[in-house]
Amino acid sequence: MEGGGGPAAEEPLLNGAQHEADDSNETRSGSPEASPFTGAGYLSALSFSWMGPLLAVGHKKTLGLDDVPGLDPGDSVAALLPTFKTNLESLAGGNNTTSASASGARKAVTAFKLTKALVRTVWWHVAVTATLNGDHRYATRGQLLVVAFVVAKAFECVSQRHWFFRLQQAGIRARAALVAVVYQKGLALSSRSRQSRTSGGEMINIISVDADRVGLFSWYMHDLWLVPLQVGMALFILYSTLGLASLAALAATVVVMLANVPPGQMQEKFQQKLMDCKDVRMKATSEILRNMRILKLQGWEMKFLSKIIDLRKTETNWLKKYLYTSTMVTFVFWGAPTFVAVVTFGACMLMGIPLESGKVLSALATFRVLQEPIYNLPDTISMVIQTKVSLDRIASFLCLEELPTDAVQRLPSGSSDVAIEVTNGNFSWEASPEELTLKDLNFQARKGMRVAVCGTVGSGKSSLLSSILGEIPKVSGEVKTCGTTAYVSQSAWIQSGKIQDNILFGKEMDNEKYKRVLESCSLKKDLEILPFGDQTVIGERGINLSGGQKQRIQIARALYQEADIYLFDDPFSAVDAHTGSHLFKECLLGALASKTVVYVTHQIEFLPAADLILVMKDGRLAQAGKYNEILGSGEEFMELVGAHKDALTALDAMDVANGGDVASASNDTSKLSKSLSSAEKKDEQDEKNAQSGQLVQEEEREKGRVGFWVYWKYLTLAYKGALVPFVLLAQILFQVLQIASNYWMAWLGLLPYRRMLSLQAPMSFFDSTPSGRILNRASTDQSEVDTSIASQMGSVAFAIIQLIGIIAVMSQVAWQRYYIDTARELQRLVGVCKAPIIQHFAESITGSTTIRSFGKENQFLSSNSHLMDAYSRPKFYNAGAMEWLCFRLDVLSSLTFAFSLVFLINLPPGLIDPGIAGLAVTYGLNLNMLQAWVVWSMCTLENKIISVKYAPQLPFVLKGLTVTFPGGLKTGIVGRTGSGKSTLIQALFRIVDPTIGSILIDGVDICTIGLHDLRFRLSIIPQEPTMPWTAASWGDEVRKKELKLDSPVIENGDNWSVGQRQLVCLGRVILKRSKILVLDEATASVDTATDNLIQKTLRQQFSEATVITIAHRITSVLDSDMVLLLDNGVAVERNTPSKLLEDKSSLFSKLVAEYTMRSTHT
Repeated sequence: MEGGGGPAAEEPLLNGAQHEADDSNETRSGSPEASPFTGAGYLSALSFSWMGPLLAVGHKKTLGLDDVPGLDPGDSVAALLPTFKTNLESLAGGNNTTSASASGARKAVTAFKLTKALVRTVWWHVAVTATLNGDHRYATRGQLLVVAFVVAKAFECVSQRHWFFRLQQAGIRARAALVAVVYQKGLALSSRSRQSRTSGGEMINIISVDADRVGLFSWYMHDLWLVPLQVGMALFILYSTLGLASLAALAATVVVMLANVPPGQMQEKFQQKLMDCKDVRMKATSEILRNMRILKLQGWEMKFLSKIIDLRKTETNWLKKYLYTSTMVTFVFWGAPTFVAVVTFGACMLMGIPLESGKVLSALATFRVLQEPIYNLPDTISMVIQTKVSLDRIASFLCLEELPTDAVQRLPSGSSDVAIEVTNGNFSWEASPEELTLKDLNFQARKGMRVAVCGTVGSGKSSLLSSILGEIPKVSGEVKTCGTTAYVSQSAWIQSGKIQDNILFGKEMDNEKYKRVLESCSLKKDLEILPFGDQTVIGERGINLSGGQKQRIQIARALYQEADIYLFDDPFSAVDAHTGSHLFKECLLGALASKTVVYVTHQIEFLPAADLILVMKDGRLAQAGKYNEILGSGEEFMELVGAHKDALTALDAMDVANGGDVASASNDTSKLSKSLSSAEKKDEQDEKNAQSGQLVQEEEREKGRVGFWVYWKYLTLAYKGALVPFVLLAQILFQVLQIASNYWMAWLGLLPYRRMLSLQAPMSFFDSTPSGRILNRASTDQSEVDTSIASQMGSVAFAIIQLIGIIAVMSQVAWQRYYIDTARELQRLVGVCKAPIIQHFAESITGSTTIRSFGKENQFLSSNSHLMDAYSRPKFYNAGAMEWLCFRLDVLSSLTFAFSLVFLINLPPGLIDPGIAGLAVTYGLNLNMLQAWVVWSMCTLENKIISVKYAPQLPFVLKGLTVTFPGGLKTGIVGRTGSGKSTLIQALFRIVDPTIGSILIDGVDICTIGLHDLRFRLSIIPQEPTMPWTAASWGDEVRKKELKLDSPVIENGDNWSVGQRQLVCLGRVILKRSKILVLDEATASVDTATDNLIQKTLRQQFSEATVITIAHRITSVLDSDMVLLLDNGVAVERNTPSKLLEDKSSLFSKLVAEYTMRSTHT
């Protein structure tokens, strides 16, 4: 009966999904217990008694997510998604054709079709609630017996509670289905549609704001046909009492309705604009969060904060316009009953219809009945408009182009000897034959071959891998692969979660294999150092790991998957020379010896081991063949090798000057590995972890009651609360009510946002707070503050003023106290369970290439379903708890009502005017409605205001260290991955403040000057190059682009290669011209030739400046004046390069020996 299909139809889907969810290590603590709602008996369901056990638990203790029972099977994503997708596809033009035309068929999704599909998915609830919501007030006209009154009342009470409950259930289902479909679509988007219009911000708004809107609309669903029906019935009753004068009432009603058409249309336009502005702001916010470290290093926070405040201002302007129009609508509607009454009675006077007291009272009672549907109309209209805008946005998102599934022919494992074959391939990121990224590609890799790809920056190396994965739009030609693929991207993509889960990536645990993989990726030592080993929780984007550790975890993930074809996009650039050699030997030559491996690399020394070398230039294959074959045959390869040799010659010259030879040092290599490897880890972790264990803590939620001060703070944000007494006065004056609260709300819009978006929080806050959580604050919670809380406060004040006397006693019934304990925590859980959905969504979108290349879409879909269900659970039981309370209060007020009726009827005649008695009864009829409304509004308000509170986490500590960097000289910093090199730089920029000791620049303690002043005077080229929405810069690369310096940069700079982005950062620094320059692995992602050029440029441009270089390429450090070698956060050696090289026992000379050995012997 639920969800359309019989139980049998749903069974297999659920089981499948259940297994999947259990496999993906997403389940928090086993699966939740079964839903009490599913097995509830008839009476229990009728009176909501099945909520009893949960309320009892919530009354005793603070509820956690584990205390909340599971969902009814029909409410879970596993049951909803297939039904909804089938409905949507049958409406959008049938999707049972081949996959090629599937994307064409998808194009046809519109808001209307989306609505139809949703209604079909939850049709049962729509039908039931439509029949339940018979309006029973009219049955009570005239001198009917008390019994009829009471029976009608009881029936109304039961049907109304279930009406509300089922509507909320329908809303939860609609939202779950939409989020699941949007998530599925997000994973399948082509790179072009992702670039063109869907930033992370927009997608996050779709799942956090738009899907919520549609879910909320279930409340208003039936108002669309109920209001006209109620108005019709009221006019009919008027006709029976006042005759022809009721026509005047009809005319007045029509006038009122028409008066609202233009503002309604304006409202829709404003709402659309408002959402567009919200997208832009969310995109900016998510990009700022992603690049927070860079912004802090460059001292750009204020610039970007002002940018966001400007965006918020534009958004607020639309919000104001929207609110002012809705104020107009409300003004017209709330004046309507009085207007209609005046017109009707005026018509009676003119027509000479006598106005006896009975008739007047009866007519007044009818106007009173008319009043409610008319009051609700503005809300319904604005809700319809908001929902239409949201549905349009979701529909247009679902119409975006997907990655064609037929770009690559994927043959099953073992069916061919050729692993990868590209014939006449032309590819373009722009998907246009005019702007080809890769031209005339022809190559084949046989099973078990090692293929190396090299070339200068921006020559199309990463695009070549994308063409094998089918990620880049194919213009012509064909690509075949045989077997499964694994891909390691250039910028590491790590999910937040345990290290072990990142490596297993959804596969079963096999201890033997797992140990082997850790060994090959030299992760053993790192895991020993980390406080919880492989159970350590990684922050978002692997924030608490060093660059090299992230890359090695990525490689481990790929190895563990046991694929047939491995694609590596320059993974060795992020690790030091020693680890790089180890990875190459153990992984590529060892563990993957029998597999087909394609690796992009800038390190020439890894090329001789390849069976085939592809040299890329300007998107073409310039040369292809074995190392010795192509060495003499063309200049492209000679250039790269030549640059590498120059670097080595410089090294040899130093070495010869020191009278040593390379070989003597090679015996000590093993000692070197031991002494250097002890510390591959960020030092800021140490003391931090000693204190509180994991970096990312569970999101904190306040417990217990919402304190009075939270409401007070909210109320007094605008004009220090001066508006509060006015608003209350306006509520009492009642007509002015909505207008004032809307004005107040419009002013309020700007203020909390400024307070909230504090970019000046310490970096540790951004490291340990997942951006999903901050984005949740910026989207969902902010839109609560924008649009819900003020009107909620309005309704509370309004209802309370109407009710003050009668219910003061009744609503403090013990029940409400009992209920609010549970409801409050459930509502908070809803808030806490929302951030992980957004977080998971954002992560999946960023890593969609990796997810697709491993073929893990289903695993991620089931994780998303799991998180969605965890969010729906508290939501569903919250609805149940609310109805549990209202049902009991309804019963109570019905009894009171019956009692007072009996009392009125048994009064001696003549004591009370029958007309007045009738009026008292009509007012009494609305009593329980009103009372339930007050309780409901109070609880909702308390629940909504919760989203404004947020408890920040405590920052962490860093150890001290003593070093001096001589002014005007160049200092090189070396050491194994994770020995604390980048951390030292962070301390210099005060990303982390020293707890003990101090940092002096020119004798000034940097902790005593402003952060902005400090960072403004230092320059840095960071390890992860970023280009936040600026236009690009840098000679040759830019001249190639049509728009030159106005070339667009999409979110995260993804349309530029990593090497190009590093060049842009370099250009930025040269323009800034600071006295102190820091290079953090600045040339890791560029080829040796470009590196040599960069070093030359820096020598010329910064001859006077103090330069600090961190590098894995030993050659980059050799022409420094000083070398500092770090090990485990301690300065082990510090001297000039030649002095350190003279001493054969020094760690530095061993590092150099190892580097040259690797380079000459491969």
